Amino acid sequence: MGIRKIEDEIDLREAMKRKAAELKIKDIHAKASTENFTKEKLRELAKKHGVILALTPELKDQVKDLQKKYNIPSSKIITEQITENDVLKKFSKINHEKLGMLAYQRVLMQKEELGVGLMPISEVYDLVNTGILKEVLDIKDLLKALKILKKDRVIEELQGLRGSSIMVRFFPVQYTNDQVKVIGIAKEKGYISLEDICIALTWSQDRALQTLKSLEDSGIAKFRESLLKGKQWYFPSI
Repeated sequence: MGIRKIEDEIDLREAMKRKAAELKIKDIHAKASTENFTKEKLRELAKKHGVILALTPELKDQVKDLQKKYNIPSSKIITEQITENDVLKKFSKINHEKLGMLAYQRVLMQKEELGVGLMPISEVYDLVNTGILKEVLDIKDLLKALKILKKDRVIEELQGLRGSSIMVRFFPVQYTNDQVKVIGIAKEKGYISLEDICIALTWSQDRALQTLKSLEDSGIAKFRESLLKGKQWYFPSI
């Protein structure tokens, strides 16, 4: 056997070891993400959002009690962890029901980081357009998947803004038509002032400020104040 061939085989074995290590790390991370859902977090989701995420046998033991206590429909009890491989069928066809649940689970698992139950569809797309779905998934597929979730009463609402933007409401939060109107105005520039709202919608300052504050609390709007521009609310997601 030539030296070059021996070197190639050594390189191949090393590459396979690295790949195996990478896959093991991914498995550990995936397992950790589900185990982070303690019984306390399970109860919190059930109480605040009417959702049960029970992906491990230990958590499944709590399902019946929580379902009865908070009157949670079966459509909002999730016992299966969806992966990208579940979504992509043969010949690059998309299983839209699985895609919707993949998006839903990823929003749930990142709820604390995202801080919102209301998101633009483009942001939801970024959460699921990963791994083997990247370059295959179209945002139209995601919209179809989300419509299935809405029909099955898993998510709360799909709200269209002016133009082609769509906001997805995953959890039952206080989200009013006033907020939809404000987001629609802010969409044009990505930011808005109190005066902009009052002039465009002929609202009182109290009504405009209350709406902006609720958008801040939901994580949709970010408040900034400067000497040059005064008080403004920015909407990074739109």
